Amino acid sequence: MAFKIHSTDDGHMPPVQYLPANADTYVVGQALVWDASAGILTAVTTGVGEDTDEGEHYICMQGKTVAADGDPLGVVRSNPSIIWDVPIQANDADLAPGLLYTIHTDGLQMTGTTTKGCCKVLEVDGRTAGDHVRVILA
Repeated sequence: MAFKIHSTDDGHMPPVQYLPANADTYVVGQALVWDASAGILTAVTTGVGEDTDEGEHYICMQGKTVAADGDPLGVVRSNPSIIWDVPIQANDADLAPGLLYTIHTDGLQMTGTTTKGCCKVLEVDGRTAGDHVRVILA
């Protein structure tokens, strides 16, 4: 499970960009964050990219091991016109449209944490771990 494009405002397919990334192994649908000071993409992990104040978010469109820092990785830049389908990491009885949640440290799910959230919930399929929601990345 991961971030998957659900729809876009005007039906267009967002362009895949090839941007420099940290040496790491990435999977399709993994959330990444742009580190402007280093000029490189990095995976969302504990304390990096989970919330609103850590950089611009991208979603990986290429399952790939980046061998060296700065090698290109195919990604889609998040923007408010893209609606993403993503699973929730844990049960959350209070999950509701309009609330903002953080990205889980695996970069593949949404948490139940609302402090400095960057995933704005639009639709909810369920409130149990593994259920899906539709979000925009704010």
